[in-house]
Amino acid sequence: MAIIPLFLSLALFAENKTENKKDESWKNKKFTAEELKKYDGKNGNPVYVAVDGIVYDVSKSKYWKTGSHMKMHQAGNDLTKDIKEKAPQGIHKGGKILEKMPKVGVLVTDNSTIKESKQEEKNSKKEIVNQNKKEKTNK
Repeated sequence: MAIIPLFLSLALFAENKTENKKDESWKNKKFTAEELKKYDGKNGNPVYVAVDGIVYDVSKSKYWKTGSHMKMHQAGNDLTKDIKEKAPQGIHKGGKILEKMPKVGVLVTDNSTIKESKQEEKNSKKEIVNQNKKEKTNK
């Protein structure tokens, strides 16, 4: 009988560790400005915007359904300057409103960073696969 609670607590612990890693996986996905433009909400594409180097999925926001926000901001772009200089602070809370949106990646700006990022992404995927293999072996 004591084995069941122990097993359950270990399973929950393992699930939380995986969940925590999953929460940070967005950091491994890199977008160039050109790649980001594809996520404009048109033709069934998701609606992504970047602010302060972080790419957010705003597809579920009713204010972004058409791929534009208030007819002023277009999806698929870096909106850092707009958020800081044009957005009403009371509504956007200094950009903190985006904290409710899923993070999907990082906006990169120079080619060497992109090459390094792609290599890091490959290494990270290999690490995750190896971790999953270890977890399956330990079961």
